[in-house]
Amino acid sequence: MTVVNIIPRSLSGETNQDSEPNIAVNPQNPNEIVATAFTPDPAGGNLAPLYVSVDGGKTWSLNSIIPSAIPGREAITGDISVAFSPISNACYAGILAFPAPPKETRLNILRATDVSSSNPMEVLSDRNGVDQPFVIGGVSHIGGTDRVYVGDNDLAVKAPTTTSTIDVSLDALKAKTIFKSLRVDSVAGTGQNGPQVRPACHSDGSVYVAFYRWLAQSGSWEGNTLTITADVVVVRDDNGASGATPFTDLKDPDGSSGRRVAAGVTFPFNSSGAGVPGQQRRGGDIAIAVDPTNSSALYLAWAAVEPATGYTLHLRRSDDRGVTWSSNDLRTIQEAINPALAVNSAGQVGFLYQQLTGSGASQRWVTHFRQSQDATFANWSDIVLASVPANAPLVNGPGGFDPYIGDYVGMVSVGANFYGAFCANNTPDPTNFPSGVTFQRNHDPTTHRLLDLRGNDVAVSIDPFFFSITV
Repeated sequence: MTVVNIIPRSLSGETNQDSEPNIAVNPQNPNEIVATAFTPDPAGGNLAPLYVSVDGGKTWSLNSIIPSAIPGREAITGDISVAFSPISNACYAGILAFPAPPKETRLNILRATDVSSSNPMEVLSDRNGVDQPFVIGGVSHIGGTDRVYVGDNDLAVKAPTTTSTIDVSLDALKAKTIFKSLRVDSVAGTGQNGPQVRPACHSDGSVYVAFYRWLAQSGSWEGNTLTITADVVVVRDDNGASGATPFTDLKDPDGSSGRRVAAGVTFPFNSSGAGVPGQQRRGGDIAIAVDPTNSSALYLAWAAVEPATGYTLHLRRSDDRGVTWSSNDLRTIQEAINPALAVNSAGQVGFLYQQLTGSGASQRWVTHFRQSQDATFANWSDIVLASVPANAPLVNGPGGFDPYIGDYVGMVSVGANFYGAFCANNTPDPTNFPSGVTFQRNHDPTTHRLLDLRGNDVAVSIDPFFFSITV
């Protein structure tokens, strides 16, 4: 197992809140890995950076190739996720780009044929009114073409349908790539759904999408007391969204498209992490993965508030393409957020999440990687990747913003191995990383200090971390 702080030595003096991590590993060359976070261009140019490794994650450098500039400051992306094609070596990204019109968000879907090149990524799609684009798990290669599925919450047009959307290209390698926006929820709710819209596709053409269908709201967004009631829904398309009625192949017992895996769950939807335990701006968490060896087997994790366990992650399995689900949780994790799922070539499930432990000043964010050990799912390994203070740095302090450690983490499998990225407090205390860690940036592990290139102290901040699990 390997854990690496991704910040390069040349950026040892940085104190950015590098949250919302994501990762992509090239299946044709697993030494080539891309990671992302809310990291500005250190040169102050008009292109935002990717983190790139060409040695399997041991070392990392920045490559500023993402078109995304904010006038008057460094280039930076909003929400960003990345994925490699299984065959073509192309890397795709879905981002919230800047600048955008006032009070709007702007979706860009990007492509790079060489992530180590200095050439800017190509903009394949550019439109406004979209939140939290998510491409991880959403790229397949069928019939000589890359099929790309980007989950997003499309707020540009609400009624008569809801906002859970997949932007689809059935040939993303074309010089002039066309993306179609497909609404995947046929049941109207409150006028919008949750921002999390997660795709998972299989090489046989099966595509699954998981999302929260919002049903009701109470409380106040401005007062940080908003509570959502929602269904957890999975939809499926058996032909890669190439037919006349996409994402209608999985039905609920009432005949509507999509299967309600959990009905009427509730959770807070915070406008700010200030005053919230662990400084986390909670608002629902969801993840889905399909077994690469069996497109009928899939796994779903979601969050809901439970009377006995508070904000809780549930993990369940379906063996029949989403029609029925395990009646009991495979894992139930209280006070946990940011789930990520991946299934390796042996059919083993990797489950990554971050759990809040302790109370008051002793609260900690503990990042777990768990792996199923047998076909009964009764036995799971549990590796603690990090256990760090949850109250520093302050989300409302200098340079802080919401969300504190991100709306998601990232994890993929290539062959039998798992690769992931998470964000955490970067205090270089070896006891914070029970499984070991390598820091690229200057630090003193004995005194637990971060240092710039001149040896001066650097304040604690949020950094992205990479990990790999070799099976």
